Formats: sequence, C-alpha cells, structure tokens
Amino acid sequence: MDYAQLSHFQIQSVTDQEDYLRMPAILTGASAGILPEQAAIWSYPTANGESDSASFNMVTGMVCRIHQSGRLDEISSDAFQQVRTGIELYKNILRKHVPKAMPFYPLGMPDVTDSNSPISLGMRAPELTWIAVWRLDGPSRVTIPIVSKQPRILFPTELGINLTQEEHQLVVDFPRTRMGCLLLT
Repeated sequence: MDYAQLSHFQIQSVTDQEDYLRMPAILTGASAGILPEQAAIWSYPTANGESDSASFNMVTGMVCRIHQSGRLDEISSDAFQQVRTGIELYKNILRKHVPKAMPFYPLGMPDVTDSNSPISLGMRAPELTWIAVWRLDGPSRVTIPIVSKQPRILFPTELGINLTQEEHQLVVDFPRTRMGCLLLT
C-alpha cells in the first residue's frame, strides 16, 4: 500500500492475517504508513474464544477503523458482550476522533516474531488520547513511559486488568497472557 494507491480510496485493509495475536504488531507497523481513518483493522473473535480473546480482538480493531467479522453466532455470551461493548465504545467515544489522530509508539516498534514483548500503539487527537496495550506471552506487568492526569481503562473493564500510575509511567497489570486493553490518558 502506498499513497499513489491510497489517494484513490478512502479505506485499506491493513492485512488479511488471520492470527489475531499477530495483528497488534502488524497494525503498529502499518500505522507508520497509513492514516488512521484509512486503516481498516479486522476484529474476528474465534468461535472457541472466550472473553479475553474477544476483547483482545476488539482492542486491536478499536485503534483505527474497526471492521467486525468472525463467527459471532458461535462465541460465548461473555465474549459476545465484549464485542458489543467494544463496538458501542468505539462508536460513542473513539470514532469521531480517528480522522484527527496521529499515531505514537510508547514502546517503540514491535517485532511480529516476538511473542514475549508487550506491544503498545497510541493515538493522539486534539481532544482525546488513547493507547492500546497488548500482553502476549511475556510478563504480566507492562510499563508505559507516559504521565497522565487522569488515566483510566476504557476497555475491557471487567476482566481483572489493573492500571496504576507510578512516577513518570503508567503500569498495566494483566492477570492472564494474551490480553489487551485500551487506555484513555
């Protein structure tokens, strides 16, 4: 994808990758070369997935321009509630800010082959800043070198993810591997 092509279209699918655990790294890399409002990010909770994987998928999709897919008719009711909540928050809070947002990289650029390091992608718009944080298989504590006046977890709020602010950094504690969350700063 390049802007010779993107100048003719309003949207571009970032990838056709089907392994949702690789999507955060792909999205973060792609965000350096495509406007957030043109970046179509697929969210496709798996049929056997539960709340953690459904919310992970939703966090990825909610960063730029969400495209919902998957077998929503086959996921658990708890996972379906994660999808429903994520879409509502995106539509009511985030979507209007995406066209004015600029990406930033609190943890630098990720390596798509590294499943131990956390990944983070932030979007800064004039009236709102949000940061996606994903824990793959690495440590439960993720430190983001950002100071915020009133940081909070936007999504998911009921899966046991904890956010604290320590000196010059936000600390996200994930209770399980392969989880993601969206912070407002």
